[in-house]
Amino acid sequence: MRVRLRAWFRDRAIRKVAKYGVPVAIGKGAMSLSGLVTLGVLTRHLGPERFGVIALYRTVLTIVDQYASFNTWQAIIKHGAEQLAADKPDELKRIIKLAFLIDVTTSCLGCLVVVGIAFVVPSRFGWSPQEALLCAVYAITLVSKVSGTSDGIYRICDAYRVQAIVGSIGSAVMTLAVIAAVVLGAGFVGCVLALIFGEVAGNLAVTISSFWVAKRAGYGGWMRARVAGIRRDHPGLIRFLVSTNAQVTLKTSQGELDMVVVGAALGKSDAGLYRVVKQLGTIPGRIFMSFEQVLFTELARFAAARDYRSFRRLLRRMTLIASALSFGIWIVAALGAPLLVDAVAGTSFAAAANPFRWYMFAMVLQMAAAPVMRAMVALGRPGTLLLFDGATLVVLIVSMIVGALTYGLVGVAIAVIVHKLLQLTLSITWVARHTRGLERATREATSAIDSSSDFPDVVR
Repeated sequence: MRVRLRAWFRDRAIRKVAKYGVPVAIGKGAMSLSGLVTLGVLTRHLGPERFGVIALYRTVLTIVDQYASFNTWQAIIKHGAEQLAADKPDELKRIIKLAFLIDVTTSCLGCLVVVGIAFVVPSRFGWSPQEALLCAVYAITLVSKVSGTSDGIYRICDAYRVQAIVGSIGSAVMTLAVIAAVVLGAGFVGCVLALIFGEVAGNLAVTISSFWVAKRAGYGGWMRARVAGIRRDHPGLIRFLVSTNAQVTLKTSQGELDMVVVGAALGKSDAGLYRVVKQLGTIPGRIFMSFEQVLFTELARFAAARDYRSFRRLLRRMTLIASALSFGIWIVAALGAPLLVDAVAGTSFAAAANPFRWYMFAMVLQMAAAPVMRAMVALGRPGTLLLFDGATLVVLIVSMIVGALTYGLVGVAIAVIVHKLLQLTLSITWVARHTRGLERATREATSAIDSSSDFPDVVR
């Protein structure tokens, strides 16, 4: 076993995932730590009910943002890797330009939608007119970012270290803004405005730095690239964008639907408690996502080269590593749940400890499934993943409503466990069968070419 593990970590692909993933993981860790500080300051200053309003703000914005945006970074990596492999850097510039135009358009549309929603949902969540107005103001954060394009540039250029540094700085700015607001005696409105300021500053820093990365990598002229005829030149690009957008939208809806159910069924105070549960429970996943981002890029490159044996080997090893590490984290977190919640959010949030144990186990299943689900996109099958997400969403909605009304926050967390387990089972089964089929087809095609080369040319 020791020899086998040593061989795993000598694997070039895994070493590359580790090389680029570690700096991003450090950055994500710094951002998570900064987020915990922000969480601790706000929960102690505002209490469960007012903090619950902010939690619902973030939920509304996240859902609208994902429905409006097209998650263009996946198209930049998938189709960009293919163009680079074909030595066509100018085509990559065209894809980046298209992604940027889509991001700008959808962010403006998302902002308008949030403004409209802000004056519709208050009656359901028990918001005052002032709280509804602040939700509309919060929509400004959507027009300050082109995150899909920026993420795609960072990853296709292997600029993970820059991404980590800039992300950490942006998160620190938000934390400092919130601390300054609390120290100056700001109330609920002041804290919300501080969050908006910090988020806008961070978004602008990410955008500007990603453009600088593109220029340094030799793609600085992407803004002058022509997008006319790109659908003709890249037949599968638009379909890929639409499919991945729908899939990621459903995925995000699944991740934020629990907050909507809690806010609507259990009230603002329970929404505040559950936001603490989610903030703590998703930290390991956000850190692992750093490696998942690099993994996706490597899987896309293997798929572009039709090297499905290396594809399967890398995916299998990373899935086992992620599963083992996440389970170990869950054991520690489950044992120390009360102390952790008290240290981060304070004694008024002590009721979040038990739901946190259950929710954290759901995150173990999510981390195990993440590499496999990302592999489906790398294989160019986001539509299949969309089908799985749509089917499991129905199970999630039903179980979540029943769980919330029966067992409160613990019931919601158990519903998330059922959902993640179902996703894990479906995705592993499909990817295993599909990649075996692709590997067999590639082997047969290679054998046919080799056999034909054994016959001498017929000379007239």
